[in-house]
Amino acid sequence: MEKKKNIRVTLVEDHADFREGLTQLIATAEGFTCVGVFGSAEDALEQFPQSDVVLLDIHLPGKSGIESIQAIKKVCPSAQIVMMTVFDDDDNIFNAILSGADGYLLKKTPPAKILTALEDAATGGSSMTPFVARRVLEAYKSRADKKEESSDALSNREQEVLKFLVQGFNYKQIAEQLFISPETVRNHIRNTYEKLHVHSRSEAVAKAIKQGLVK
Repeated sequence: MEKKKNIRVTLVEDHADFREGLTQLIATAEGFTCVGVFGSAEDALEQFPQSDVVLLDIHLPGKSGIESIQAIKKVCPSAQIVMMTVFDDDDNIFNAILSGADGYLLKKTPPAKILTALEDAATGGSSMTPFVARRVLEAYKSRADKKEESSDALSNREQEVLKFLVQGFNYKQIAEQLFISPETVRNHIRNTYEKLHVHSRSEAVAKAIKQGLVK
């Protein structure tokens, strides 16, 4: 599959060596452009560039990455925010996702997989390392019997699509899994958003996790 050209990436990371390594990785990779590199959320928010994907560290000086998610979405609504951190505990994973993060990678992720994750995020997927994806799946399964509201309004197909969204699949991948067209997937997602009273994939995923809406 041909890579999407010129995926614009902004990096917010306070560790100088790691930041430099990521900058070089992104800047030299075909199909990617590093449009902004910052050491803190405050610096980034002062001059945030138009971006397709934001790689955001959690542990930052001043405002944390999790605390910065909504502020970044306000100044750059089109950006997909992927957390990149050494923290793999449930609290950080779920706080990030429930705060609106579109993906979650661990810093030990191999460089090639980081680039794949950036591309997935830019094309509508939720980038997660296998460990994180497994924790997310376990979370909504364990909460299925503690739902705050019923998911009966969702059809079986809509629940299937929502489950794939939670697992980080993009529209094309969902279509391939369910043997339907990407346009049909978009229709199901649009209907799901309306029924759940959400406006984005990250909100839908957060609600699915929080309320156990996927069986």
